[in-house]
Amino acid sequence: MARTRDLVALSAILVAPLAAILVSQALPSLDAPAPASAEPLAALEPVAPAPTPAPAAVVPPAPVAPVVAPAAAEPTAAPVVPPAGDDVGQAMLVRKDALVLHTHADLRWASGRPVIKAEPSHLLVTRSVRWDSLPEQLRGLEDATMVVHAADGSTCVAGVDAPRLHLEQIGDVFHSMDDDGHESFEPPTDKAVLRDRVKQLFAEEDDLLLLARQRAADGRPCEGLWARRVDLPPATVFGRRGASEAEAAVLKAEAAAVVRAQAEFTGLAGEYAEYLAPMDAERRADLPGWDEFVAANLRTTAWHEIGGSRQIVSVELQLVDRMACSDDFGGSLALLLERRDGRLVRFDQPGWLGLTALMDLEGDGVLEAVTDDGFETVLRTHDPSGAELRDAYSVPYVGCPC
Repeated sequence: MARTRDLVALSAILVAPLAAILVSQALPSLDAPAPASAEPLAALEPVAPAPTPAPAAVVPPAPVAPVVAPAAAEPTAAPVVPPAGDDVGQAMLVRKDALVLHTHADLRWASGRPVIKAEPSHLLVTRSVRWDSLPEQLRGLEDATMVVHAADGSTCVAGVDAPRLHLEQIGDVFHSMDDDGHESFEPPTDKAVLRDRVKQLFAEEDDLLLLARQRAADGRPCEGLWARRVDLPPATVFGRRGASEAEAAVLKAEAAAVVRAQAEFTGLAGEYAEYLAPMDAERRADLPGWDEFVAANLRTTAWHEIGGSRQIVSVELQLVDRMACSDDFGGSLALLLERRDGRLVRFDQPGWLGLTALMDLEGDGVLEAVTDDGFETVLRTHDPSGAELRDAYSVPYVGCPC
């Protein structure tokens, strides 16, 4: 269930003889507790520029050479597309220590009794799943080896372990009123009542997650945002790079000059003027003018091609830290720029707000991404015609965000 910003809540593998490398905010840790023997999360390994198979080590291959991006298509609705056929393992989201195999799992895949963790503001339930109960295309992920990618382009290799169904809620999950009008946020003390509640939720939810733990050579799961099967051709990956305050200021000024020439910028300026127009002079005086708004809220991030020379700059313009349930200005824009011949020019593809990972999965010049607005994590890919597809998960919030 997707939620908006207004919802202010929270929070060894057996190494295959495959050489590999090649797709929100992250949410607070709400997953099932790790076994007592679990080690801290593994450090991420840097990407190497060229592949060399070896019997006991994974050496990543060189990225696919990028091509010039085609002209952007008109914006279209972005359908949710579950994994299917040969697309399974092309790219999948990673949620903390788990691989997200499917974001709209079927309750009929589950086996065994639910394992329930109930707290006043948090409900977490998992059910085990047998591989042979899954659709054929998902069964192909059993014992598959994945490369997990972080935002900076670094990688870590892990295998796909046992799958499970995952149901989670936060907020006023157990809010109730007794006959005397007393409120309670505590889980039911009667275990049978709690089990019935969980059974009903499983029957009602249409966005159950199918997750799988990772198996890594050192026994520790990989940290990252997205993963891809090692037996697929390597993707072109862009890593987010940090910058000093001075470097960030230079990049922002350079990008702003390009952004100001775009139609979206002019349109957003008009929206801001319309937002201010009905206000009285006193209220309007408390708010920034358009140029001041842009200076305070324009954000730029540099993304460098791993093993290559390309640089993409993502630009976002929206009110930073917009208050929930307020009448603050809600307009925004997101653009992608590319450095060509030493200068920034517009990239012929729409940008994204909350961009956390950037890649080109097919080497066709059309970029894919992972975005995260703090509540919903989305994998954004495209179909052969260039129309955007989205696969997403979020932790449902129960109650009023205000």
